[in-house]
Amino acid sequence: MYCGIDVGTTNTKVLVFNDYFKVVFLEKFKTPVISSEEGDFLSSKKLFEEILRSLKEIPEEVKKKIGAIGISSLGETVFPISKDGEVLQDGMMWYNKSVLREYREFLERVPPIVIFKKTGLWPSWIYSVFKMKRFYKRNEELSQRVYKWLDVTSLIAFLLTGNVAMDRAHSSRTLLMNILTGEWDDELVETSGIPKEHLPEVVDSGVPRGKIGEEISKEIGFPEDVIVTTAGQDHITASYAVGVHDETKLMDSSGTTEAMLWTVGRETLEGYLKKAPKVFQAGFHCIPGKYYLLTGLPTGGFCIDWLLNKILKEDYSVFRMFKYQKNTAFFFPYLRGTFDREEIGGAFLNLKDTDDRDVIISAVLESIAFEMRGCLSEFEKLGLKNYEVVATGGGSQLREWLKVKASVFGRAVKVFSVHESVALGAAMIAKIAKTGQKNWEEFFKRISQNFEYEYFYPGESDYFQRKYLEYLKLRNRIYGF
Repeated sequence: MYCGIDVGTTNTKVLVFNDYFKVVFLEKFKTPVISSEEGDFLSSKKLFEEILRSLKEIPEEVKKKIGAIGISSLGETVFPISKDGEVLQDGMMWYNKSVLREYREFLERVPPIVIFKKTGLWPSWIYSVFKMKRFYKRNEELSQRVYKWLDVTSLIAFLLTGNVAMDRAHSSRTLLMNILTGEWDDELVETSGIPKEHLPEVVDSGVPRGKIGEEISKEIGFPEDVIVTTAGQDHITASYAVGVHDETKLMDSSGTTEAMLWTVGRETLEGYLKKAPKVFQAGFHCIPGKYYLLTGLPTGGFCIDWLLNKILKEDYSVFRMFKYQKNTAFFFPYLRGTFDREEIGGAFLNLKDTDDRDVIISAVLESIAFEMRGCLSEFEKLGLKNYEVVATGGGSQLREWLKVKASVFGRAVKVFSVHESVALGAAMIAKIAKTGQKNWEEFFKRISQNFEYEYFYPGESDYFQRKYLEYLKLRNRIYGF
């Protein structure tokens, strides 16, 4: 059996899968985010305590069969650790905007196109480098004690095993990693002011990080030979679990954020770097030797959470009775801005006195689908063709939304039956680490024979096409893009 840990922006999940990768244990808890004057931080202490508690809860007969643990997580959040293993500060959440000054200062020193050509990323305030810079600026004494910076997955692996390294997929989210060489970029590191010796060794996802330490192993009741590995960033990990491994498939991942991901080879990556379209981010895939192109919104499922919890004062049980309604309202889902324009906000437009709860929910679901339709068009400009859309994440449990997406996209949407695809991918990669698998794709083909999928097909295409075009016109008039 294999354990997959998924540290998300909103929730953290610990799952155990049997040898057929069916779920035999699931524990979920709120990701311990602490709010302060400096914005939101991820508590390393509370996170690790909750993970250990969850691992303890696994039934004894299951624990003794676990061979390895794989860890996936949200991106961009990083933690400074000291030589003696102390976590010197909790990690700034990826969406924390306290770093805007550091972001703007950095852009004054290096042109965006230079950053893009080196990293595959257009500059955004979300990347790790600005969180690091802010730490050094505001913590002079603690800065002297920094040994290395670790991403979330690597921090957990370190606390479990003592191994110090950064997952390669997460290194892509620092804005300091050269995507062509796979090394820390000297020019960007020097410009950032981050001491290069504080940047750790970078290792691929699926590389064994070591065994769980003896003391922790006894505390949680695990066998002594359990291997720990990191499995990359959440969206990337999910793409492995649902079979988006080549250039014939596209993944629509609906979590707190909404992302579309295309797994590509070196040739397509180099073509992307030459064309330099501004809507994408590139990075190292969790599959060694592969890359991804990613685009999306800082919000997605977050918009639904916001609407239900803060506006309607409801919960997800409303979707048991919810039926999508055609409507004339528009919603613009920029509650956290966009990745390159943090200053803009969301908006409703054209609401009427006859509009009820279902109409408002319908408008929100449409808007995110419209944004993703625009992303599809941008992928097609890069050469994507004859492709399949695979949906995953929490949003893939909302059937009415999947029907809307299929209609807006104008093509079938394939949905994987296991909604916890991040944890599944992490567990699959844990088995790769334990058994020394070399061919990741052959391994996937072998174990995915028992996986089940469902298809959602387009309907009402004329209505959605008209409304999508109107949405684009209104967005341009209001936001200028």
